[in-house]
Amino acid sequence: MAGYSYQYGVSENFSTTNYGFVNDLYSENNLGAGTALPAGKSTISSGKSDNTLIAFFGRLNYSFKGRYMAQFILRHEGSSRFGANNKWGDFPAVSAGWNITEEKFMKKITVINNLKLRAGWGVTGNSGIDNYQSLVTLSTGGFYINPDGVWRQTYGPSRNPNPDLRWERKQEINIGIDFSLLASRLNGSIDAYSRKTTDLLYTYNTQLPPFIQPTLFTNVGAISNKGLELTLNIIPVRKKDFSWNIDITASTQQNKMVSFSNNIYKVTYVEFGGIGGYGALGNAIRTVEGGDLGNFYGKRFAGFDANGKWLFYKADGHTKVPLTQVTDADKTVIGNGIPKYYYAVNNSFIYKNFSLHVFFRGRTDYKILNTLALSYGNRTYLPGNVLNSAFTKYAQLNDTYQYSDFYLEPGGFLKLDNITLGYRFDLKTTYIRNLYIYVNGANLATITKYTGNDPDFVNDTGLGPSVDSRGPYPSTRQFTAGLNIGF
Repeated sequence: MAGYSYQYGVSENFSTTNYGFVNDLYSENNLGAGTALPAGKSTISSGKSDNTLIAFFGRLNYSFKGRYMAQFILRHEGSSRFGANNKWGDFPAVSAGWNITEEKFMKKITVINNLKLRAGWGVTGNSGIDNYQSLVTLSTGGFYINPDGVWRQTYGPSRNPNPDLRWERKQEINIGIDFSLLASRLNGSIDAYSRKTTDLLYTYNTQLPPFIQPTLFTNVGAISNKGLELTLNIIPVRKKDFSWNIDITASTQQNKMVSFSNNIYKVTYVEFGGIGGYGALGNAIRTVEGGDLGNFYGKRFAGFDANGKWLFYKADGHTKVPLTQVTDADKTVIGNGIPKYYYAVNNSFIYKNFSLHVFFRGRTDYKILNTLALSYGNRTYLPGNVLNSAFTKYAQLNDTYQYSDFYLEPGGFLKLDNITLGYRFDLKTTYIRNLYIYVNGANLATITKYTGNDPDFVNDTGLGPSVDSRGPYPSTRQFTAGLNIGF
């Protein structure tokens, strides 16, 4: 197969604000009637940007007697978002499979119904960046007055050019095995992968001169991801009137920042995960070269003094000091916000015309920063809103807002996500083909040690994971009854 694709995207926007309207009769049809415009306090903005993505691609499939399979793919893609020297990129992929079950030596092994070995390697590109990042763009500046007494608008470059800006590339190796055993009562697959993303796109500080702006968007860093994925289908019972199916998925992963810097652009660390709320506490996540992604970095809680003031550990891990004696050298990695394990289990029971489906899922081995407790579990904010825990769990605290491992809690949870009980009628009529009634419950129970929001609502991906945003609406249970009719 060979193909060609062309995509052109354009975005236009316009907005204006005004306020101080005497009435709302005009609606949006007379924005100039507000009082902010003559006062010079209204705003107006507009913009337009476009980009083009072109690709040539081809795929070749090969199969020999259903025993050996191979696939070869090549994409040659070009994006207007990259520099003049690197608009095009080549992204190959190759995969192979061996259906071991079709080999002669497997015919006598009746316990194995299917066995297939797979391996693949491929490269993909990322062009998901803002338009014009490789070009000099102009922006308005201040005003100056001419000798003729007329004020003139100034324009100047707002971005450094980067003709070498190129595709971010992700290279992955995957090895897997598919199997079916015991008369197809045990089925599943196991996959191991190693992924490395290079030429990471990021904004770096530049030298003035020769550059005209203090930052440059360019390719420097690298990230690695490794993991295992497991899928199982188990049929413990399969009889005429009753069957039981279990579907299990599980995965584990490890994520590292391989490099931030090269011989031109240097970055010691980058921080993510803004804490927000009261106290202007900055970011909770610090990522360094060679370190894990999602590491919480900060002070280590050592207790309270007799007046309820904070005590923290020094770098030696033993000496307790007040906040005023804590330095940056005393801060360290205090936890990680990316779950190490994800899992889900779905049980399906069928007895005659009755069916029951029970679905569990969860994740474990990670921390969540409880910003609800950090911001609202503190009596010093009175008479503002505070949690009840400010007078119970955190009653000893009588000090300012401080970020430390005191507010890091286990984020793992097991959730009874869904239960559906149904009954299918056997109808002896030609008018109704099928009739099925059911009741369903969703988000029924969550087992967790986390005391903030529902941990399932706390984002655990990206570069600033597991910082509770304090924003989600409280988790609710849902119950539904339904009727499906087919004519």
